Amino acid sequence: MRKVLFVGITLALAISTSNAQAQIPTWTEDVAPLMQDKCMNCHRPGEVAPMSLLTYDEAQPWARSIRLMVQDRIMPPWHATPEYGEFGNNRRMTPRQIQTVVDWVEGGTPEGPGDWTPPEYPEGWLLGGPLGAPDYVFEMEEDFMVPAGGEDININIIVPTTHEEDIWVRAAEVRGNSRVMHHNVVRVILPDGSEERTGRLASATPGKQWDLFPDGAAKLIPTGSTMNFSLHYHPSNVEEADRSRVAVWLARQPITHEVHSSVVADPGLIIPPFEANYESRGEFVFDTDAQITLMKPHMHYRGKDMLYQLVYPDGETETILSVPEYDMNWQISYELARPISVPAGTKLQVIAHFDNSEMNPWNPDPSLQVLWGPDSRDEMMEGWFDYRVELEEPIIPSSAQVISDGGLD
Repeated sequence: MRKVLFVGITLALAISTSNAQAQIPTWTEDVAPLMQDKCMNCHRPGEVAPMSLLTYDEAQPWARSIRLMVQDRIMPPWHATPEYGEFGNNRRMTPRQIQTVVDWVEGGTPEGPGDWTPPEYPEGWLLGGPLGAPDYVFEMEEDFMVPAGGEDININIIVPTTHEEDIWVRAAEVRGNSRVMHHNVVRVILPDGSEERTGRLASATPGKQWDLFPDGAAKLIPTGSTMNFSLHYHPSNVEEADRSRVAVWLARQPITHEVHSSVVADPGLIIPPFEANYESRGEFVFDTDAQITLMKPHMHYRGKDMLYQLVYPDGETETILSVPEYDMNWQISYELARPISVPAGTKLQVIAHFDNSEMNPWNPDPSLQVLWGPDSRDEMMEGWFDYRVELEEPIIPSSAQVISDGGLD
């Protein structure tokens, strides 16, 4: 009887141990697909992240750091609260996904069965994979030499265009020397010198890689326009050359909506020394019916939080984006899963707060009064957003060669 009991206990323990081992996530089956979805686009050679996570051998030494980053929701970078808005490019991990990473690390980081084949990323343009070769590439005419060390550099460089007819752009991607280029905002300057119609075409900022507009929507670049590259360089410890460029993909389907980019800003802000919660406000009034498609907060080292709020003509209010812990190092564009329709007369209000106190670890000098300026040690309150307006008649672009509706995974 005792022998039977002993055998039964032994068998039960063996089954329990086997089940526990089976429940431990593995790299090949569980973690690698998750990393591909959330992390690998930045964590690979030549991109903004400091190390590659494409393979088990690359990721395993960083396992404990990965666990800490995802548990504390530092990575993947996503700072919008889930209470407001639904976003198509949401990188936020679910509690279950976080637990998968935690269980994998605490279970000894097993590699798992089979072989993991890292995804193949296209060289050069990231949008080249889903969209093919760009139709035009507009590039600086010569290298800009960023000296070793020293202060940040903010510079505007005018780049000519080469198209001989008006073009409608469905996607754009900005690239430059990521070792020194912190960001580049590309604006379209019309032949008369204004920027009113298209405004910002595209940008490259930490955490943002391209501008891809919804189906049937595009931005216009009239013939004879030029590009203004608004560049911010962080010098490294060696001299570096940069020749930034922007690639554009043309619309090849009927265009029903024109995309516009605008900004709510407060250039008159004056942040007192040691002020921990300075508030800045601004608003934009829609003069036509429109649909908001994207929002992108921008502040500098003292930026604390930003909120986007709609006030409809009937007085109803709606919060559409809340970023309670802004991080200058990851300036994310929040792409709405479904556009928000706003009638003419609607106000878009942007409310931001700044921390100029000694408690802010990023603060260069809390004893200074801080004004608006392009340098990172200055401040900006910019609530960028994209909206589209329905055209009176659809436009059939000259590049109207039918293509599939395929998008980015």
